[in-house]
Amino acid sequence: MDLAAVDVLEKITDLKNKFLKYLFQVTIIMQRFQFLIILFSLSLISCEQQRIIPKGFTYDKPEGFSDSVYSGYIDVYENRLTNTGKKIQLYVLIIPALTKSNNPPLFLIDGGPGVSATASADFYTSKENPYRQNRDIVVVDVRGTGKSNPLMCPSLQVKENLQQQFDEMYPATAVKECYDLLSKENDLTQYHTANIVMDLEEVRIKLGYKKISLFGLSYGTRVALQYLRMFPQAIESTVLWSPVTTYASIPLYHAIYAEASLSRIWNDCKKDTGCNTAYPSIQKEFTELMNQWKKKPFAYVFNDSNGTNKTLTISWNAFQTKLRSLMYSPAGIRKVPYIVHEAWKGNLQPFIDLFPNGKEINNFIAEGLYLCVTCTEDVPFIQTAAIDSLTAGTFMGTYRVDQQKQACANWTKWTIPIDFLQPISSSVPTLILTGSFDPVTPPSMAKEISSTLPNSQLVEIPYMSHVFDGLQNEFCFDQMVIDFLNAPMQKLKSTDCIKLMTPPAYKTK
Repeated sequence: MDLAAVDVLEKITDLKNKFLKYLFQVTIIMQRFQFLIILFSLSLISCEQQRIIPKGFTYDKPEGFSDSVYSGYIDVYENRLTNTGKKIQLYVLIIPALTKSNNPPLFLIDGGPGVSATASADFYTSKENPYRQNRDIVVVDVRGTGKSNPLMCPSLQVKENLQQQFDEMYPATAVKECYDLLSKENDLTQYHTANIVMDLEEVRIKLGYKKISLFGLSYGTRVALQYLRMFPQAIESTVLWSPVTTYASIPLYHAIYAEASLSRIWNDCKKDTGCNTAYPSIQKEFTELMNQWKKKPFAYVFNDSNGTNKTLTISWNAFQTKLRSLMYSPAGIRKVPYIVHEAWKGNLQPFIDLFPNGKEINNFIAEGLYLCVTCTEDVPFIQTAAIDSLTAGTFMGTYRVDQQKQACANWTKWTIPIDFLQPISSSVPTLILTGSFDPVTPPSMAKEISSTLPNSQLVEIPYMSHVFDGLQNEFCFDQMVIDFLNAPMQKLKSTDCIKLMTPPAYKTK
């Protein structure tokens, strides 16, 4: 084919892509209008009708649940651009309120992207649970997660042995294998936040709810924020837990945020008598350990289950990746100085003990959905100059950015709504909860989000990280959320209980 023909084909392809992007924007606008018509129709229904149970839903007690719930599937089109072709089933749980009221239901949206929301829904089923006392709880596995056409990647999520658990995050061959597997049956361009929001709005309408409240965690807050933008008339109130902006360019800021969190841990250790006594030079030890480890991977000899000596090769990136994951919770944070100190002494066993000894199947996050979302909404917007400035001098370096850019080079991407990267401005009452030790969505990010939400309340919990696992007085968190949901237009009466949300002691042996 001559160069002129190639040039013509490239121009045709470019025009086609531009047309599809334009069509996508128009489709979102039209669907917003259609949902408004449906909403108006529903408003004509008697106020007595609070909930519609779709045909095919059952009412029973799933294994591990404390009480019976309604459960079933709601079909939606995979392609929300055309609303034709393949349909996917969204798995939905309705945990009914224990007392009748006109309170809007609470829709739970989990993080990741890729975490199954229904996997932890049993927490809300107890008859003593305060959330369901006077409102329904609705839990949806969003497309690509849980029981809603999960985009799992065995090549990435199954590790055959301990050594594989120390491999790089996104090996190119494993990513390509997953893409080839998933793309046979799925249009991977259709798995992104805008479509997730349209799915949830369809669920709301089909369940007969006029208005709902949203409770998002981590990536779930991005979904909630886009929901506020796309369908504000459907939202009564919103709770954002460890929120992430729509323009975060994941994982561009991971290194600098984790560095700040680690520095906070070292400073806190100095002020803690037990920690400072056990590890008086912990920051210096960490730096020495890092510099040595970066020069050459560590070798670790251990006995496998058959009693045979085997040698593990562990890179610095394997160590720092696991260390960062510990920093997501207060319980994990309190182990960090101990693990670093022992590794500095040459004892890697405490670090090794953090991993399963043998085959690991990690289905916590559907890696396929994670890549679909981030390869469309985040990685394409990472500028090379920003990588250097935001990772220089950090313990993570460019590793995480490099890995995700490498993965996205072997993945598909779609387009985003024209206003997707703009901050969300909304008058809907919003409660924002952030942790001072959060290594991925720090208080600074929460403050950015709050600045364009005039009816928002921001609460920073001193010892919380990304989640509060390990803190005392956890009910303080829930009580603040419930108080807000019951009176979203009122300022919280008190947040003093966060002073009692104290962490466990640092591990010293």
